[in-house]
Amino acid sequence: MTTFDQMKFGPLGEAVEAAMPTSEADPIGVWAASLSLFSAAISRRVRTEDRRPVVVWTVLAGRSAIGRKGYALGTATALLGRSIGGFIHTRKRSGVSSGPSLVDMLAGLELDTMGQDGGIDGRCMLLEEEWASVLKTQKKCSKFSTLFRTAWDGKPISNRTKKDGLQSVAQPLLGFHAHITPGEWAKYVSSSEALGGSYNRLLPVLVERSKMLPYNNKWKIPDTAPLKEAYDWAKAEDRVMRFSVEAGERFDEIRAIVEDRMAELPELLASYMERSSEQVQRVAAVLSATEMKEEISRDAVEAAWSFVSFSMASVEKLVKDSATSGDGAKPMKTPEDLIRDVLKRYGGEAKASDLLRPLWGKLNAAAIKETVEGMDDVEMWTEKSGGRGAPKMMYRLIEAGEEPEPVEAKVIEIDLLRAKAKPAQPPVVSNIFEGLI
Repeated sequence: MTTFDQMKFGPLGEAVEAAMPTSEADPIGVWAASLSLFSAAISRRVRTEDRRPVVVWTVLAGRSAIGRKGYALGTATALLGRSIGGFIHTRKRSGVSSGPSLVDMLAGLELDTMGQDGGIDGRCMLLEEEWASVLKTQKKCSKFSTLFRTAWDGKPISNRTKKDGLQSVAQPLLGFHAHITPGEWAKYVSSSEALGGSYNRLLPVLVERSKMLPYNNKWKIPDTAPLKEAYDWAKAEDRVMRFSVEAGERFDEIRAIVEDRMAELPELLASYMERSSEQVQRVAAVLSATEMKEEISRDAVEAAWSFVSFSMASVEKLVKDSATSGDGAKPMKTPEDLIRDVLKRYGGEAKASDLLRPLWGKLNAAAIKETVEGMDDVEMWTEKSGGRGAPKMMYRLIEAGEEPEPVEAKVIEIDLLRAKAKPAQPPVVSNIFEGLI
């Protein structure tokens, strides 16, 4: 089993190790939180060789109280307070539960820094210590997962609002750290979103209490001056982190190991690990930055690989325990799955009003339409009802291998049939966008 000694590296590793005698936290939990915080703090000017962000997103998974997740974050925050404390204090956010609010938050941070001497600064540290409660509401937003994944990739994200028009963030600088219990993981981390790539940007680690200390114990924070120097170095100018020859060779070996392991695993498990190689690159880049070096050493890659492989093992256990748990808890379904379930209940086809009723409180009419527009196995069209009523929106589940029927042809056919029944009424060709609810 991978230990903290195998993954600790540089000034950050020394600081975490020195703080552990007076902390009840899991050292790997402190390490994960520290990597997440420090990587977000340096993300404005530090990039990988392929111009990707160096942010490392981590999740501590441990039982309430026993896991000491809060202790881990508290220890990491205290350790980094003298070096990046200002960043943590001013850029910490929580409770972001929708895609539009994510874009609005990052765009707002950029707007607040326009005109400053240092230029625009959109860095943000999203800390979700009660991640399960946020996941409940995030599931209701069809945009969140896509925008969240894109932010990790460092690609532009945007959202259009009636009030402000188009909000866009050209280069998201989003850090992320969260806490969850294994039971909540089983309930709220859905397999369908995992298969879609929503969780392979995260590095979950299982944590537990390292020791019991007296009630009057107080943290003793070691000297972290080297971390302050490293942070100042990272902020001074643009840094491009490149592998040394030996590090690059070892990285290629790790990529092969990861892909071989994924080939052995079920698709669901493998989906969590699809970006493990890039995670190694990012962690190694952050570790090298703590030594104020742009060249990533082989030792940094080895330390990064130890941490990422521990996360891979944690994911395997979390997913397998979730599958075999006897508590009857079911993962929360995605909007797509909810729509499919209701359509199946109606025999594969339903009016918008019939679809909306069972989804009330989970999806509104606009969210249903937007979700269906991105689904390959559900089609929608409008039908002109008899009399003066507005056209009604219809939804139908397409069976595998079936080609969707052209919407315009379907509307014409329906109206022609009505015309035969009522000769006095001419056929009406309805536009697909009429009568959307």
